[in-house]
Amino acid sequence: MPASPAAAALDLSRSDLIININSNKCLEVAGWSTANGAGVGQWDCHTGANQKWTGSFYGSGYLIYNLNSGKCLEVKGWSTANGAEVGQWDCHGGANQQWSMQYAGERIVTLVNVHSGKCLEIGGWRTDNGAPATQWDCHKGLNQYWY
Repeated sequence: MPASPAAAALDLSRSDLIININSNKCLEVAGWSTANGAGVGQWDCHTGANQKWTGSFYGSGYLIYNLNSGKCLEVKGWSTANGAEVGQWDCHGGANQQWSMQYAGERIVTLVNVHSGKCLEIGGWRTDNGAPATQWDCHKGLNQYWY
């Protein structure tokens, strides 16, 4: 059976980089932190463990784990607000840690938080190293597309 389009775009069954289309930078846990609440943003891709992610299907989406910390990607504080920060926390399987992958084109996905229904993005269309990952209403902008 052929892989689904989303699986072909971003394979969370193995350790992989998650790259933003707008900036061509990798999603990473800032400063190689292993702490709960550490921020997640973008940086030039260097393939370190803090930039590698894996996932498993859970509930209504995927839990996405950072290879360096073993913690899950989540919307901080269960927020449903535009601009809310995304970080890492011990995996508990809550809806704020569940992400649905929605196929957005050849090899491209959006990551939609199950709790808020908002898309993972690099806010303000920033392309600089260290720009934080946030959530926003899904608008099909390149800053919300990942491969």
